[in-house]
Amino acid sequence: MIALPPKFVAFDLETTGLVNRKDEIIEIGAVKFTVEVKNGRVVPKLISEFDTLVKPNMLIPAEATNVNHITDKMVENAPPVGEALKQFTAFCGPGSILLAHNANFDASFLRTAYEQNPQFTPGNPVIDSLAISKTIMPELANHKLGFMANMFMKRGEISMTIDEEKMHRSVYDCEMLMEVFVALLRRRLKEKEWEMGSIMQSMAKYKGVPQFIRK
Repeated sequence: MIALPPKFVAFDLETTGLVNRKDEIIEIGAVKFTVEVKNGRVVPKLISEFDTLVKPNMLIPAEATNVNHITDKMVENAPPVGEALKQFTAFCGPGSILLAHNANFDASFLRTAYEQNPQFTPGNPVIDSLAISKTIMPELANHKLGFMANMFMKRGEISMTIDEEKMHRSVYDCEMLMEVFVALLRRRLKEKEWEMGSIMQSMAKYKGVPQFIRK
């Protein structure tokens, strides 16, 4: 039993492109979860989900729509990014640990968005699951989230069924990240290492070193 389990927020952004100073956020998705022990193994326990489309100040390039399937029509009545950030901050809360797969990308877009829309910026630590994956399983040639999720599904390490059609929409990718993150660390961490007081130190052993949105 994990006496005081931490709360995590796995989050994912969809954007108009890859350059945080030029491109914009068009969707923010997140899942809040904790961990519990079931049948002798640590598994994720979903708490709540968050998802909002975001109306950018630009047209969405066709290349972006081809990846995330988000169109200009879908976002025309969505909130602007400043309002979406307020909702995301409230969802995360002050005590959760944020997770992103390739966190440098997502954190850089959030950092720019908070700078350009001055408001309370979360001080939560942001952990990069991609760095953890590369440290724990360096033999893999592919560390993309979908590949990892499929691999763990075939091994019976995660409970969700992977649907290629749903990939690259924020909440679905967050659910995959939740499952992959716990599967990656399950065999490496003892139950007590999952507790709130020790989880940051436990992740740091596998390059899970926090970065922060707030400078």
